[in-house]
Amino acid sequence: MAAKIYTITSGKGGTGKSIFAVNLAAALAGLAKKTLLIDADLGMSNIGLMLGLENSKITLHEVLADEANVADALYDGPNGLKVLPCGISLQGFKKADPARLKDVIAEVSPNFEFIIIDTATGINHVTASSIEVCDEVIMVLTPEITSITDGSKMRVFSTMLGKEVTGIVLNRTMPVHDEIYREKLVSSVDMNILEVLPEDVSIPNSIAGKSPVVTKYPYSEISIAMNRLAALLCGIKMPEPEEGKPQKKQKNEKKRVVAAKLPFSQSKK
Repeated sequence: MAAKIYTITSGKGGTGKSIFAVNLAAALAGLAKKTLLIDADLGMSNIGLMLGLENSKITLHEVLADEANVADALYDGPNGLKVLPCGISLQGFKKADPARLKDVIAEVSPNFEFIIIDTATGINHVTASSIEVCDEVIMVLTPEITSITDGSKMRVFSTMLGKEVTGIVLNRTMPVHDEIYREKLVSSVDMNILEVLPEDVSIPNSIAGKSPVVTKYPYSEISIAMNRLAALLCGIKMPEPEEGKPQKKQKNEKKRVVAAKLPFSQSKK
């Protein structure tokens, strides 16, 4: 059975796209799903650095240059995850042919249940190659006007390539970005919000430790959200949170920020 393939993209840098891809893949693997994480950001690859694979001699660069076999470029990651990292050299970027990505996917897909592809940011031929080989696109946005605007362009770009955006992950949110804010955002971009991830100090700590936050800080708020999304993609129903003080506190917080506006909202004259 072929793998379910998700390409993770964004319209601009700084959204946390690669961090999200690493943690989603690790969360899926943690649910005992055979998962492969591919770093297809050929020019600005970071996943190898995040997982301690930056010194790998054989990477996606060599595979796409037809200088190595895919099997030799697969490395072990957390939770039993398999990782196909990309090299960090510009020479490797120069010789890699992104058009060969479809051949790579065809070869590895029968061996996995999920494949997560982290692609380049923005509209370019590398991103196009990653979108064309996937089943669904997940877009990572932050609650900023530039991210939201560029995300809308990426949605059109994906549609042009014959792929619809499954939904967006709203990342690096603050308490002011409450439920009412998110409802306005959904209506403005006409895309489903799959999950909301908070700005979390555990992220830089996990990067420094070269481990996904879902394994290094499994009880953090962002790890719980990542596992919830992974379960959703697997069709696993997560238990509802118990009623209690945390929910009451959240309601009070909602009242306090009810007047928050989207960054691109126009004031009425």
